[in-house]
Amino acid sequence: MRRALPALLLAATQAPCGATEDTDTPGAGRWEINVAISGEHTASSRSYAVPESDINYGWGDNTQLVAAVPRIMLREPGVDPRAGPGSATLGLKWRFYEDAPSGFALALFPTYGWSLSSRSVRDGLADPGRSIALPLLAGVRRGDTALFAEAGRTLPQYGPHEWLAGLKLTHQCLPELECRTELEHVRPDGERARTLASVGFKWRVAESLILQGSVGRDLGALREDGRRLAFMFGVQLLR
Repeated sequence: MRRALPALLLAATQAPCGATEDTDTPGAGRWEINVAISGEHTASSRSYAVPESDINYGWGDNTQLVAAVPRIMLREPGVDPRAGPGSATLGLKWRFYEDAPSGFALALFPTYGWSLSSRSVRDGLADPGRSIALPLLAGVRRGDTALFAEAGRTLPQYGPHEWLAGLKLTHQCLPELECRTELEHVRPDGERARTLASVGFKWRVAESLILQGSVGRDLGALREDGRRLAFMFGVQLLR
């Protein structure tokens, strides 16, 4: 079941509007709260995070603390729908290098995840045991355009370890509208790799309120567990 829900079960370790995290942090004493509905459709299942939420706090100008617990819903043919808490996640993003003239920055974003409910594990809603993700983030900005890259390793207590990589390109299409396109690549040890392509947006409708969303699908020939559709729509509250 872990292979059927990779993005939802690890949603809290990634960016709320996509899998590739950027090098930005909220700022000292600032809060970012994301609340969204996300989902994945494969040939054999429908899975949703309702809600998918995370809380982020700026601990100084270069450090971000993250906490998240999604609620997962799973629908499969011939099986009663199941719902419950997914894996909880705590993380810390540290931007350890920043060069303002060039717009280049580097950050580390280690996260720790664990299952909250043995029933959720039995129902395939949460990964068993604990897991650690160790990604390195890089970003560069040029005017209204930015490019972010992520690469690292996910180390679950059970199941294969994974290499992960991602690219995200953002552009300020309008003064209040950011457009984005993204690639997320995951390669479990000894298993076939998967790449998700998506497009999305962030629309600032007020000083402290942003609407955001994304939609995408796996590239290449799709297996039974290939994502025909992956989506997320939600809000970001700033304080």
